Amino acid sequence: MGELLQFPGNRAGSGQQEGVEQRSAPSRRSRLPRPVREQTLDDIERLAGPEARRRAEEGSPPAAGEDDAPGWAVPGVDADEPAPLPTRTSKRAENVAIAALTRHDASEGEIRAKLVAKGLPPEDVEAEVDRLRRTGLLDDAAFAARLVDRLRDRKGLGDQAIRSTLRGRLVPQDVIDAVLLEQAEDEETAEARLQEVADERARRLGSLAFDVAERRLTAYLMRKGYSGSAVRTAVRSALEGAGIR
Repeated sequence: MGELLQFPGNRAGSGQQEGVEQRSAPSRRSRLPRPVREQTLDDIERLAGPEARRRAEEGSPPAAGEDDAPGWAVPGVDADEPAPLPTRTSKRAENVAIAALTRHDASEGEIRAKLVAKGLPPEDVEAEVDRLRRTGLLDDAAFAARLVDRLRDRKGLGDQAIRSTLRGRLVPQDVIDAVLLEQAEDEETAEARLQEVADERARRLGSLAFDVAERRLTAYLMRKGYSGSAVRTAVRSALEGAGIR
């Protein structure tokens, strides 16, 4: 048999090229808000084990065999580029935004307006809004959908009033249109809600003359975002049910 040939570009038994340095991914700790970061760490531990979680908490690169494990990547962080060092104003932008979202639900426009009102530089404002959007803490479509549910179920508002409220919360018009289309009610459900609102209000007007009660109830329903012949029908039925003639 001939002599076993050794190629200079290979190391015997290694399969690696000479001169190619194997580098691990740069370590970097996530600066995500605590609830998102904790969920990510829980996923890492579930999929890659406690040691992987410890490495993630310390900002260490994954051990051999862990780098391809699902759940290692942190949402909103590009592993190929070093994270920019926070500045005083960027850190303040983060603190202001997280404090606002902790107090109440907010749209992207509301958070941007709050940061601008604090006198923060435009680049820090947009960077923070973008960071919150990428991590899922700002989502105008989800925010609008939650608000539509609350306004219908708790306040009995019609679509016209809901549109006005969403605009006042700085939700973009295209998002408003898409959410209301997706959550559109059938005619029977909408009329039933209108009648329920009218009946509840009519019970408070029992001491008034019919024409006065009719005007007040009609105006009330229009302020609630209802209009058209459905309002007239609901008013007549509600006043009759309340014994106002």
